[in-house]
Amino acid sequence: MIRSRGILAAVLLAAVCMSASAQSGEHLGEMRGRNHKQKGHAYQGMDVWGNYVFSCQNQGIATIYQLNDNGFDTVSQFSLGSFNRSNHANVASFGTEKVAKSDPFPVVYVSHCHKRTIDDRKDLCFVERVAPDMQSSELVQTIFYDDVNNDFGYALQWVVDRKKGYLYGYGNTVNNSDPSNRHRIIKFRLPKLSDGKFVVLKPEDALENYTIEEVSDFRFNPVGQGLDIRKGKLYMPTGLGTPDKPSILYVWDLRRKTMQVVDLTKATTGELEDIAVLGKGLLLLQSQDGLFRVKL
Repeated sequence: MIRSRGILAAVLLAAVCMSASAQSGEHLGEMRGRNHKQKGHAYQGMDVWGNYVFSCQNQGIATIYQLNDNGFDTVSQFSLGSFNRSNHANVASFGTEKVAKSDPFPVVYVSHCHKRTIDDRKDLCFVERVAPDMQSSELVQTIFYDDVNNDFGYALQWVVDRKKGYLYGYGNTVNNSDPSNRHRIIKFRLPKLSDGKFVVLKPEDALENYTIEEVSDFRFNPVGQGLDIRKGKLYMPTGLGTPDKPSILYVWDLRRKTMQVVDLTKATTGELEDIAVLGKGLLLLQSQDGLFRVKL
């Protein structure tokens, strides 16, 4: 975690780039995750497809909700095919392909994002196929970044740019408590399911590889807590919803290389975990306190 003065300094600096405040936030209700109040079962990754919410918990527990006028209803709950005590399931991001036409969603990309390795590998991205009845999922592909250059320190996160067909990695070069830490973005062509069950990405495969700090004057050091990409912008929610670690949304323009800062302190409560851009100025944010619909 970083000191509050570090966050506030980043916000003040970012105001030069462009700043905005969330206009309003609506709490849709508490979620109904499996044993969610027990240690090790915290909410993590989330994404939205139509009016369905795909919500993950630590270790790889998934709950599907359906949004309605009064909030949301629970549809199903199950363990992912990638369920593992070392799977933090930190980001969930829908892709572009379906395994079968009857599938309710395209495959979903889930970030391993844990300091503990799985099969001696870190920085994995698990590709899950949700069954047609939404009662289970299976692991259909695993993506591994072979980080021979030590581009990333702790907790690499993955997110899909569905419109353009890219897979982005985002994470610390060291860790968020180190003053020398930087925030690296790496861009790949989104692997196809036909590429096989296990796909290795190497530094030479990257279409872009840079740190936010080296291409802009922006400086920040938050804990990475979710990602989404919409219309060429990378959305990064951060914060614990406390005075010393306030909830801030960073929006990085992937083309212009500029940062926008959005104050979410009055629109949400609890530790923010992941975000989905709903369109028309609406965001859905998953926190430990539930789901929030936020208007910008």
